[in-house]
Amino acid sequence: MALLNARAPQAQREGAVPWLGALALDSAVMNVPAAMRARHLRVYDDAFGSDPAHWATLSPFHQWTVGAPPLQMVCSTQRADQPCAQAEAMARHVRSQGGRAEVLPQALSHGEINARLGLDSDYTRAVEAFMGSLDAEVARHLQ
Repeated sequence: MALLNARAPQAQREGAVPWLGALALDSAVMNVPAAMRARHLRVYDDAFGSDPAHWATLSPFHQWTVGAPPLQMVCSTQRADQPCAQAEAMARHVRSQGGRAEVLPQALSHGEINARLGLDSDYTRAVEAFMGSLDAEVARHLQ
């Protein structure tokens, strides 16, 4: 989701219907080259391969383009691979280029971040506030 959102202007030129924004749930890999050069989960090798020349093409950080829709990144403060550090770096990068990106740290596991979204909680309300900020009609439906 974050990669597609980062490349939204290109996707729209190729026929994708424009969208308002994106929500990334606990992605620990916003900067693929940095993640792959560091100690990482073996599943990342399967996902991103072993060719450093290819990593930037799969990296939301490196593919972010001016005009990309806003992005909210929910991240677990409980994970050892520090997804919040990647999310914060991504948000700084997007904002430095005039875009909008927010980080929503949560004291939840990866599974809990997915399972608890939608339940009556401050977490769900924060995600809904982001969504509502993208469009007045969306905001009305979330009230």
